[in-house]
Amino acid sequence: MEEQKNTYENVTLEPDVGFDIRFVTMDHNSPFHWHREMEILYILNGHATVHMEGEEYELNPLDAIVMDYARIHEVIYALPQTMGICIHVSRQLLRRYLPEAEPFAIRCAGQRLLPGQQEYYNEICGYLKELTVLYVNQNETYRLKSTARILELLACLVEHFSEPVSLVATQTRAGNMERLEQICTYVDHHYREEMTLQEAADELGLNREYFCRFFKQSTGSSFMRYVNQVRLNYIYQDLLHTDDPVQEIMERHGFFNQKLFYRMFKERYHCTPRQARRMAENNPYVEAK
Repeated sequence: MEEQKNTYENVTLEPDVGFDIRFVTMDHNSPFHWHREMEILYILNGHATVHMEGEEYELNPLDAIVMDYARIHEVIYALPQTMGICIHVSRQLLRRYLPEAEPFAIRCAGQRLLPGQQEYYNEICGYLKELTVLYVNQNETYRLKSTARILELLACLVEHFSEPVSLVATQTRAGNMERLEQICTYVDHHYREEMTLQEAADELGLNREYFCRFFKQSTGSSFMRYVNQVRLNYIYQDLLHTDDPVQEIMERHGFFNQKLFYRMFKERYHCTPRQARRMAENNPYVEAK
């Protein structure tokens, strides 16, 4: 199984296409991360939880959410069987058709609709349903039809779910992303070790108070909670894909407080490690061991 990284996510799109469509399941849980592409998630069955900038979104079948460019988010797909369609769209694709547009942000989630947006949200879900069918069938006109639906979907988002942002705010966000990437890369390299807030701040040359405040404002999570969530994500993957004892997996990934581990695991995945393992057995949505 390929090892996950828990920071900036590098999504490779074909330049002449500008978007990518894929299925996602419980094998694709990820702690806080971001990418330079817009991400659109459409749940087909099961349940998913999205955390984005301090807000929590619960997605049920046929619910959709948009994670805009460089928006910090995490997605947890619930056991036993959750599947969705995930679409990444490059900035270059939008710039190709809106070269003179002022900077804007896209905010679209079924649970946070503004008055008058329901009709257009339903329209977006309709495009996503069509894209799912096209993706499954993939006949000779797939590229043509899927490109047409993606462009219609983007036009609807820009017309009804966009809000202007200043150039200064855009530049500030870019700078924050670089600093956050440094922090998360540090965590990904050292999460197996005993780690303290002060040690991490010192390693990155930041004042402890500023470090703590910056991380909380950027992710909606405290730094140490994020570290434990990274550990939990690796532990969860090993539980599903190996037969190693739970205690061994915990310690392998730097979690030595058993009571805290079981509490956080159940809070995050709504089951015990043993139950997670049982639900993953012979599960077509989980990669075989």
